[in-house]
Amino acid sequence: MTGLLGKLSDKTSLSDTEQVIAKYIIENYRELINCSTRQLAKKTFTSSATIVRFSQKLGFEGYTDFKTKFLAEMMLHRAEPHDRFVTNRDGINLIIEKVTSIELNAIKETSERINQAQFVKAVNYLRSAEHIDFYAVDNNQSVANIAAECFITAGKYSTVHTTAKIQYMQARNTPKSHVAFLISRTGENRLLIDIAKILNEKSIRTITVTANQNSTIAELSTMIFSVASTDKMEELGPRVFLTGAKYVIDVLFALLMVQVDYEEMKRKSDWLDKIFYY
Repeated sequence: MTGLLGKLSDKTSLSDTEQVIAKYIIENYRELINCSTRQLAKKTFTSSATIVRFSQKLGFEGYTDFKTKFLAEMMLHRAEPHDRFVTNRDGINLIIEKVTSIELNAIKETSERINQAQFVKAVNYLRSAEHIDFYAVDNNQSVANIAAECFITAGKYSTVHTTAKIQYMQARNTPKSHVAFLISRTGENRLLIDIAKILNEKSIRTITVTANQNSTIAELSTMIFSVASTDKMEELGPRVFLTGAKYVIDVLFALLMVQVDYEEMKRKSDWLDKIFYY
């Protein structure tokens, strides 16, 4: 356990009396919402003053402040399936809970790895670029396709090529007015390393989304977004990386879209609806 629950479970930092209080409130947290200082003292064979001092020791002004924070953290703790490994013993409800938890944690961890300045820097690169070229292989191309469609919607010309040969040729012929977007979970894909070297030699700005910020591709990039990942297939393996990578794309797309003329965008959308019948 971490946070406040971790402090309550750490017996080395609590006296015998405080351990009794901590044990009681963890085991009977559902009763705590309507439990006053006096009532809790009675149930733990302590005093109201002891309950207040206990709350203050944990960094709160008093018992009410502590109770609010504790109950909020306990609700989150109980709602999350802590054994997130998907197994053949799991029923459908538990699998749904675990997958939800895995993907939410992937987004949360990715968000914690990235700061606001990185998004600002990347968006400035994208806005000033004449064209955005995507480089990715295998499953990562699905994220590249989503990103390209999003950026085109936001008014930025974008290209995704699926074959390795064409991606390599694209890098060779890319002008400096372009920005390159590389997506690689390991950051060690041989094709993308060669492409990153070419782009680096041509002084073309590169934005890399990877789970390995110390990788070869990351070192060759202008900037990187470090994304959550796991190698364990029972934790959905590379799918965690794809969730984090798509989160980065969604934030960049939102930042680009706030600068778009929505009325003009709607007129284009209405025109397309009239032209395309399939």
